[in-house]
Amino acid sequence: MSDKKPLDVLKNCGGYYESPRDQAGKILGPLVAYAGKYKTADGEEKQWVGPEYFNFAKAEQNQKIRNFFAGILVRSVCERFSKIPTVVIGMPMGGILLSGDVGRLLRCRTIFAEKKIIALADPAKGLKEMSELVIDRHEIYPGDRVAIIEDVCNNFSTTEKAVKLITNAGANFLCILCAVNRSETERWQGWQGYSVISAIFKPSEQYRQDDLAVADLIARGKIAWKPKQQWNVLKASMQK
Repeated sequence: MSDKKPLDVLKNCGGYYESPRDQAGKILGPLVAYAGKYKTADGEEKQWVGPEYFNFAKAEQNQKIRNFFAGILVRSVCERFSKIPTVVIGMPMGGILLSGDVGRLLRCRTIFAEKKIIALADPAKGLKEMSELVIDRHEIYPGDRVAIIEDVCNNFSTTEKAVKLITNAGANFLCILCAVNRSETERWQGWQGYSVISAIFKPSEQYRQDDLAVADLIARGKIAWKPKQQWNVLKASMQK
């Protein structure tokens, strides 16, 4: 498998979706909703949407494939840093399994963060469940060199929360490791910021829901709001 391209491996696992387009390049849908959100002019939060989705859950189930992705990340870490991490932290939930393989290859401690529910959802009031990122099961020690592990990176909202936990513990944040980086940067917080090391670096289009390129598709219901749960529908549209 070492001669395979990571994106091809993910595709072979059935973990990649791209919306069909017409001859002019217009998106035909279905679109997918992303976890990242933006605020409208009236302060309402809405999800970004786009034509592409990386479902790493399809790949992480296979030990051999996880090891393949972990190997790519570990080689990059060893090439870029004179001192490797003393601990890797898997982000919930997508980074947890991958962090175990990365930690094993780096021969360092492996821990994971969790999402702690602080307020239940209240559909009657239109309120979503609220949670905070915590590290309850394990510990971060002062002086630790820490790498964060995620499956897919885009808006780095989880990363920002994790870094606060790391620095508050007196540890040193080293870098972000992910199977897929679909953002437009390989440096979080600017070109002088932290390295985002990925097996697949593929910046992906994303749109506001009122963008003329996608508004008609959303109005016609051609969108998967929960892509993983609607994966069979998305894959069937690609096969057509």
